[in-house]
Amino acid sequence: MKIHLLFAALLLLAGQAFAFPWYAQGENFRGAQLMTPEERKNHIARLQGMKSFEECRGYMNAHYLELDRRAKEKGALLPPVQGDPCEVMKTMGRFR
Repeated sequence: MKIHLLFAALLLLAGQAFAFPWYAQGENFRGAQLMTPEERKNHIARLQGMKSFEECRGYMNAHYLELDRRAKEKGALLPPVQGDPCEVMKTMGRFR
């Protein structure tokens, strides 16, 4: 019985650890190079704390506008937006 509980706990922790695999790497998201390490950390934490799809979508839209502004100021080219972290979290059941 204890082994089953331990296995279930490990699965739960593993699922949470991989909830944002490409975000959790620190610099593996669009525009990360235009953000400070603290901004990247806060961005990831904020995404993980989203309570609704609408909140997430609003935040991401503003985030992308800010990154585009920074890229333009620096003469940098950002790749097109690929994927949608809000949709991923919705599919994972993080939102109601």
